[in-house]
Amino acid sequence: MTRSQRRFPTVSHRILTSIVQSQPSPPTEPAFEQTHSAIPVLLYHSVPRADAAPDPLSVPQGLFRAHMEVVARSGRTPIDIAELAAGLRGERRLPAQPVTITFDDAYDDTPAAVDLVLSHGLCASVFVTAGQLDSGQMISRAQLERLAAQPDRIELGAHSVSHPFLDELTPDEVEWEIRESKRALEGVVGRAVDSFAYPFGAYDRDVRAAVIDAGFSAAAAVKNAISHPADDPWAIARWTVKGTTRPRQLERILKGDGAPRAWENERLRTRAYRMARRSRRRLRGGGGKP
Repeated sequence: MTRSQRRFPTVSHRILTSIVQSQPSPPTEPAFEQTHSAIPVLLYHSVPRADAAPDPLSVPQGLFRAHMEVVARSGRTPIDIAELAAGLRGERRLPAQPVTITFDDAYDDTPAAVDLVLSHGLCASVFVTAGQLDSGQMISRAQLERLAAQPDRIELGAHSVSHPFLDELTPDEVEWEIRESKRALEGVVGRAVDSFAYPFGAYDRDVRAAVIDAGFSAAAAVKNAISHPADDPWAIARWTVKGTTRPRQLERILKGDGAPRAWENERLRTRAYRMARRSRRRLRGGGGKP
């Protein structure tokens, strides 16, 4: 049984990697020329030391190191999610060819992976599931505090409290998951937490609004697409890196090829998938309450 199955036994990660979410909110003033429109935002999960990882979303450390070598050679300038969102809103000018490296969930192997990122002259955004600190194979409070000691190179963001599908919850539950994750993490790291990542990449218009109302200035979705200057700063497109992603494939992504450009309107299949999940939740009598 993989760590993803242990944490979310009713959901297949093979299905989750295909989840596509989007809400239109293009900036009025793109931060840079359209000729440099590809903005790869890479999404990693666990980076175990083992050469082979049973979880398809885990990238073994040896392969991850090769990935970072590819990113470092690409000539792209590393920025974090908050910097990218500010550029999408026209609040700052971004480099012509940016790249962003993100980690979701924050496992106990994430700090070692971040060290590899930094050793290649890059930076990272780590989104932490606040209610899972010091549990199982997740990051410890001590590890998180060490990451927080490097604010110029490591951005720490919230990833909810309990990692639910936020678009299945009641408004009160959504607000609690988002606001409490921000409050709890800020209490640990001792500085502002301004970025959020939607668990499973799942959100809708109301969830997006709740993220903004909670005081976050940036949010990352998934979409498995390449971001661009007209992307939504509160639903930034990311491309999921898997254990089967070879360095050559990553090279294509960094060139703006090999994945679709993030779309503006929510896809019909996304709405259908959400409706199916909500129906299953109602049948189960589901409600995750804080």
